[in-house]
Amino acid sequence: MRRFSKWTIRPQTGGATLPEALLTAPAPFPAEDMAPVVSLLLPSSGGAEDLLAQLGRGSAPALGLFLADPNLVPARLVRMLERLGVGWVCNLPSVGQHEHEFRRYLSEVDLDHDREMRVLARLRAAGISTIATVSATRDVAGARAGDPSALLVVPPVPDFADAPPDLDRRRGLERAVRDAAKGYPVIGLRAADEDGEGLDAALLPPEPVSR
Repeated sequence: MRRFSKWTIRPQTGGATLPEALLTAPAPFPAEDMAPVVSLLLPSSGGAEDLLAQLGRGSAPALGLFLADPNLVPARLVRMLERLGVGWVCNLPSVGQHEHEFRRYLSEVDLDHDREMRVLARLRAAGISTIATVSATRDVAGARAGDPSALLVVPPVPDFADAPPDLDRRRGLERAVRDAAKGYPVIGLRAADEDGEGLDAALLPPEPVSR
């Protein structure tokens, strides 16, 4: 049995068609030590193809994958996803979560958020539904170019410096993304007891699962 993290997607409106949950690599640290959405960025597990190799057909209809991997071959990824019956992919974790200066370095070697968006666009063209993770309004135009089914708003890593960003801070970024998204459904991070008002869906904290 392999360990994974399951992130439930809680609908807030009836307008968006979304998967029930995303399956990702396991968060390497307990949530009390580091927010899972941050710890997933650490190089503690293999890439997208390594994760897929651990799954059986039909075991994960929707996946969160690291797509800025320089060794990732989109055409091969499409074949693997189709063979496993995966209908949804989200770029979670995303290099777009990093702070501005580090993102600049990544862009110089083509390992940036734009690379993730190009992979998502290839998946979308192959008939796989996508959710584009964004951490800044400047990322929205590139995300929209690939025509995702929704945008997932994840605050940047510096916002988690002392503690996870409070609800008002998350809502501020979500509103800014929604304004720039021009009609695309928006998903935001929420605890189970937090209000998802203003969102089309909420992504709840992960729970460990085995497959």
